[in-house]
Amino acid sequence: MHSSKNYPLGKGELTAYLTLTSAEVVDEQENIRYTTYGVSATDETDRVFYAAPDVSTDKERLKCFLTLCAEHEAHPLHIPDLVEDFLD
Repeated sequence: MHSSKNYPLGKGELTAYLTLTSAEVVDEQENIRYTTYGVSATDETDRVFYAAPDVSTDKERLKCFLTLCAEHEAHPLHIPDLVEDFLD
């Protein structure tokens, strides 16, 4: 799994970062290979407290979601619910 840009979240008592992750997937039955993108959330000590490694194959859409979370200072505890809403 690879990771890229960090998106800072929250200010105050809990600082966290969202990171866009990627992984190559090989489906041997279908004989296809593709990249899937996910999200990991870490605290200020780089401890991962949430990971969703397979959220979307649309990198740009997921980057927009992470940017919105950062711009609106989403509380880190709400990230699992926000990712679930993103998938709906």
